[in-house]
Amino acid sequence: MDETHLRHIGFEIKQTSRLIKKYMDRSAALRYADQMTGTHAWILRFLQEHEGVEIFQKDIEKRFGINRSSATGILQLMEKNGLIYREEVPYDARLKRIRLTGKAEALNASIHREIGLIEERISHGFSEEELRALSDFLTRIRENIDRDMDQ
Repeated sequence: MDETHLRHIGFEIKQTSRLIKKYMDRSAALRYADQMTGTHAWILRFLQEHEGVEIFQKDIEKRFGINRSSATGILQLMEKNGLIYREEVPYDARLKRIRLTGKAEALNASIHREIGLIEERISHGFSEEELRALSDFLTRIRENIDRDMDQ
């Protein structure tokens, strides 16, 4: 890798992220699911993995690193497309727990399979050690940015 790439790691990460999003958005299983995007698929997977746990919009914001207005727009579209619904909790009228609909639960198996295939494709040719190192590096980058954002 030449030095230009080393000095512009943020740009390289952004380009890679954009390409992965584009790749996910054109996935056959996701296209089939009523205008679902890759982000919707990740949120559905997150909700499925946390079934039985109360998940709120703020949890989605935190997990996916998105601001409140973006999360609102994404969740409203998912609700409009019949993938999620919001349910009041008895202890706080201001809070609405996010739940999967039957439609989303039916789609989740194919979404889970498709995300697995995408993960296999993008990690092809990397050893387990390289993937672990990459994950560690990306976590450290996020932590560096989070630390600066908190100041």
